Amino acid sequence: MKWAMTCFCYIRLILLFVAFCKIDHPNWCLLFYIISISLDALDGIAARHLNQTSAFGAWFDIWIDLIGRGMLWSYVYNWGYFMIAIEWTVFVCTHSQAGGKWKSEAQQAPLIVQKIMEKSEPFYTQMKGVVNNM
Repeated sequence: MKWAMTCFCYIRLILLFVAFCKIDHPNWCLLFYIISISLDALDGIAARHLNQTSAFGAWFDIWIDLIGRGMLWSYVYNWGYFMIAIEWTVFVCTHSQAGGKWKSEAQQAPLIVQKIMEKSEPFYTQMKGVVNNM
């Protein structure tokens, strides 16, 4: 039954693809992106409540989050690919070492990754200053 929660991730991926296809139509793009984000919140809550969490599910969920944010970063900012490259670096470093405990066990990661993960907050909250100064 754990595959049921993973289906939410596949649906989110499809929604992100549709949002990207509609990126020149902001209302439609935003609608599909918001639905994807809503499913992101719901699938995590449901998986924990139904005790159907898995290492793959946690990895896949974050992978899809990065795809969505990468799409937005690249569209709204000329250097967006650089921002998402840093996010992907953090993702690879933390998940290759800590797996499902990626938020709390990033001590062996490179210094930049440790600094980004210092407060165990998602990367995009650390980059608010960059966005606000664009």
